[in-house]
Amino acid sequence: MCVRYSQTFEAAAVAERFGVKPPAMPVRPSYNISAGREGVVIAGGVMRMLKWGFIPGWAGGEIKEGFINARAEGIASRPAFRTAFYKSRCIVPADGFYEWAHTAGDRVPYRFEFRDKGLFAMAGVYDEATGTYAVITCPANALVRTVQHRMPVILDKQWEKLWLDMRASDTEELLPILRACDSGLLHGYKVSALINSTENDSPDCLKPLQP
Repeated sequence: MCVRYSQTFEAAAVAERFGVKPPAMPVRPSYNISAGREGVVIAGGVMRMLKWGFIPGWAGGEIKEGFINARAEGIASRPAFRTAFYKSRCIVPADGFYEWAHTAGDRVPYRFEFRDKGLFAMAGVYDEATGTYAVITCPANALVRTVQHRMPVILDKQWEKLWLDMRASDTEELLPILRACDSGLLHGYKVSALINSTENDSPDCLKPLQP
């Protein structure tokens, strides 16, 4: 799963990394993005602020909270995501995500980030009418699997343009790129219980838990 992530870079740095124009509105870095919050997405050649919790436009108010995740398996045929997969794909910029291990009845939070602490591109889909998005997930790689069995799809840089190109609609071309990134790119560590509360959104959320 992917239920929390961070995007702590300034808007200008995000825009430069993904080759788009920064938004006219100010974008505040966030250390603990959760369901229902607004987050930056890259779509249509621009940075946009959308709500995390995908609601398809055709739902007509039947879905209240939305989907924060969309499984890569079956995404091209599942009714909730099929149209978005073909017509409104996006990138969700992040510099880390959080997962919880279940040990002896306790939930222990971990943070995963690139070893170089750089920005990366989580694959996503969005809906224009509802202004919402979801992060696509896949079976976890060896590192993340020690904590959680699923993880966000982190696109290889060579596939980012393809994912954002709405002229591309060949499932045989798109689906294979929705896979776990190499474990060697990531570093994981325990963080404090601060991350458990959606109210906490500060650099302290990123600090390694002291033994």
